[in-house]
Amino acid sequence: MAEPAAAPRRFIDRPAVRSALGMGLIGPYLRLLKLTSRVVADPPDFWQRISANWPVIGVSWHGQSNLAYVVMPQRQQLALLVSLHPDGQMMGAMARSLGYQTIEGSGASTRQGSGTGGLAAFRNMLKALKAGTSIFATADIPPEPGRRVSPGMIAVARRSGRPVFAIATCSSRRKVLDRVWDKMQLNFPFSIIGFACEGPFYMTDPAVSDETYAADLAKSLDRVLARAFELADGGPSATARQ
Repeated sequence: MAEPAAAPRRFIDRPAVRSALGMGLIGPYLRLLKLTSRVVADPPDFWQRISANWPVIGVSWHGQSNLAYVVMPQRQQLALLVSLHPDGQMMGAMARSLGYQTIEGSGASTRQGSGTGGLAAFRNMLKALKAGTSIFATADIPPEPGRRVSPGMIAVARRSGRPVFAIATCSSRRKVLDRVWDKMQLNFPFSIIGFACEGPFYMTDPAVSDETYAADLAKSLDRVLARAFELADGGPSATARQ
C-alpha cells in the first residue's frame, strides 16, 4: 500500500514566502528602527574593542538580537548563524538583505535532536573564523527553558581559540513577550536603542569545564541585557552615543 501523501506545507512556511518576509518586511523595518532611533552604547568604543580581537564570536540571548543587526558596522565581515527552521530561514533572508553572510544550522534541542544541520554549522563556523570572518549567534537553543548557553557555542570558542563577546540590545519603545520562551522583544521606531557588550572572553583553558564557561557566559549575557535596558530607559551613565 502506498504511503499517504505528506500534508501540504502552510503557505506561510514556504521558502519563497519566508524569504520575501525577511527581505521585504523585517530587513526594511530594522533599517527604519535604526534611522529613527538614537544608539547609546556601553562601552562607547565597543567596535574598536571587537575589531582589536578580530575575528570574534558574538553571542546574545534569543529574542534580543534583532536590533544588534543594524547597530553593527562592517556587516560584510560578519556571518550570522541561522537555523533551518522556517523562522530561521526568514531571519537568514533578512540578514543577507542587511549585508551579512549566513551559516545555516543549529544545535539539537529537546524537540529536535536531528536534522538541525548542527555538525555542518559547527564546521562552517570554524572555517569562517579561521578565514577571518566573525560569527554572531544566539547562545541558547529553542524552545524551553531559554537563556541556557548551548554547549555548541562553548565548543566553537574552545576549538577555534577565538574570544567571545556577550551582546544585548533593547529599545526604549518596546513590548516584551514575557510568556514566550525567549521573552522576545518587539521594538518600535523613534526610540533610544541601548547596546551593551562585554568581552573578550577566552574559553581555552583545559582546566575549566564547559559547564563553568557556559555558566559564566550566561551571567555576562544577563548583565549586558540588564545594562541595555538601563541605557534605553535613560539610566545612570547613559551618555555614550553613536
